[in-house]
Amino acid sequence: MTIGFCKRYLFSSFMLVLMLTKLAGAANVSAPAANWEAIVKKAEEESQVTVYATDSIGNAQVIWGAFQKRYPKIKLVGTTMGRGSDLFPKLFAERRAGKFLADIFLGAPSALYLNLYKAKIVDPVAPLLVHPNVVDLSKWWTGKHHYIDPEGQYIFMYESALYGPPISFNTAIVNEKEIKSAWDLVQPKWKGKWEALQIRPGQGSTALTYVYHHPQLGPKFIERVLGDMEPTMFRDLRQGTDWLAQGKFALCFLCRRIDRAAMQNLPVAELNPYQIVEQPGLGSGSGALVLINQHPHPYGARVFINWYLSLEGQIAFRQANSDELRVTSLREDLPPELVPPLARRRKDKEYVWINRPEWMDFTPIQNLLEELRKGKS
Repeated sequence: MTIGFCKRYLFSSFMLVLMLTKLAGAANVSAPAANWEAIVKKAEEESQVTVYATDSIGNAQVIWGAFQKRYPKIKLVGTTMGRGSDLFPKLFAERRAGKFLADIFLGAPSALYLNLYKAKIVDPVAPLLVHPNVVDLSKWWTGKHHYIDPEGQYIFMYESALYGPPISFNTAIVNEKEIKSAWDLVQPKWKGKWEALQIRPGQGSTALTYVYHHPQLGPKFIERVLGDMEPTMFRDLRQGTDWLAQGKFALCFLCRRIDRAAMQNLPVAELNPYQIVEQPGLGSGSGALVLINQHPHPYGARVFINWYLSLEGQIAFRQANSDELRVTSLREDLPPELVPPLARRRKDKEYVWINRPEWMDFTPIQNLLEELRKGKS
């Protein structure tokens, strides 16, 4: 055997191995795409998907419209009905009547955990994730999907919201530049100048969870606000914002939608977590999804979930929350121009991740709130 023949043989063998490797790679790449197309086709045969959502997810019509544009042969039946406390009873009443109408539920992770996961009416989401754009973990913050349930299967969180102490203030009364710590606002001079949202029994709160478990805040801070500061309690969210904007109170604990009110030129603002010494938090206050068991459209549900968690779907989510200045997606690849400055996760900051399975038991916080209520009566 000549040297020239050996060289030609080795070169030919190398090229054959290289070609087979490329073909195998091409097969691996195209297989998920082919599988996805088959799922979409079956979903089109079902012709429908039904999504229940609380209004906390943003302007749902933006999301529904984007999905319908992408998949016109799959009719999206969207049901939005205010807060979870309004929509959960509807869902349970339907099921008691033998009507299994809902495929997917979008809402706050704590509410989904306490109401649907605890009731054992959800199926695992993780096995349904098949779209290449979704299963690529490099596209997600910290290189993984985030679930709030202990099994890491049922309640998928897609929202990234910046958290600090949930304190809002009237800008004509409080000078934010003078605030170095949240504790500055629970000094004696602010006694009687607070209002606070009344948390109902059985209701959760990502913001309160952040405060309660925060090493620099904790239960003592909640006691200072809801006890020592003698706040006036409210239940209607709009009333809380109105009182703050009118200057009836200087400070508000757990007011909502303050960024929206500020964009309407009302004299209100929410405390900036980056301007105080307490460590900022990240959580999914309103952005999570579950798959309802006995769902009527298995392929439609799979298409919606994968689409919604894809880059296109999460862009629609962000566009549905254009007036939320602290909210973005847990995906890392949203166009920067879509993400407000406060919502951008900073490399120079360490965050308290709020939505942990071990923090999902809201009982200790509810017990504390009940003790404070009894103390005021």
